[in-house]
Amino acid sequence: MSSLDNQEYWLGLRINGERYALPASHVYSVFLCPEVEQSIKELKISGVVVHEGEPVYLRNHFQLLRTGRGVESMAHWQQVLKRDHAPWVVVLKDGTDKGLGFRVNNIVGPFHSSAFPETPFLHHNGSDFYLVEVL
Repeated sequence: MSSLDNQEYWLGLRINGERYALPASHVYSVFLCPEVEQSIKELKISGVVVHEGEPVYLRNHFQLLRTGRGVESMAHWQQVLKRDHAPWVVVLKDGTDKGLGFRVNNIVGPFHSSAFPETPFLHHNGSDFYLVEVL
């Protein structure tokens, strides 16, 4: 397989100060949502935002994504993002869990880049992005 066969679009995610890349083919939408999630008193549910008339059920990024990084970074990966510092919401494409999304600090892209199976990251615009996959 040539490197051209292994190119695709990626969405760069900034999570807890680290850069990660998710294949754009897994992303349904991305939107800026600095507002508070609905409270239990208002809707009888928590962790839900509405985007374009559809509910988005928010989970922590580590509940929906897996990183290929080593065990030493797992504590850092599993830090819960504070809403005030994570205004972007990434919604995954419909599947068995329709409407699931997660917050990130910032986004980059989408951008076109090659990924090589032997490396756990890709390089874009002078930065390394660790690869993540949807669970």
